[in-house]
Amino acid sequence: MAANSKPPRVVRVKHTKPNRFLPMAWRVERLSPTEAYTIRWGRGAGYFTVHRGDIGSSPDDAHLIDTVHIGHDWADEADVAAQLRTWLRHKANPHRRTA
Repeated sequence: MAANSKPPRVVRVKHTKPNRFLPMAWRVERLSPTEAYTIRWGRGAGYFTVHRGDIGSSPDDAHLIDTVHIGHDWADEADVAAQLRTWLRHKANPHRRTA
């Protein structure tokens, strides 16, 4: 190392948590070209809401059709998808539109 050169700088990398720690999750399931349901699950809420149609990432209760109290947070996106599929299998029929 030359007399006038500085020692190499140490760069510390901050590790961040993965996206599963986001405060809210949404999942859309399309049953047909004209029928879709959205699940919205807020971290710490202990319940998720089901909405008719694709509500995007809206925080309001537009098109709300069910609130399901489950008492725990979502673990990851797969957990959110599984909860919506379970709801669709067991509770969707009364809410489905007939042709």
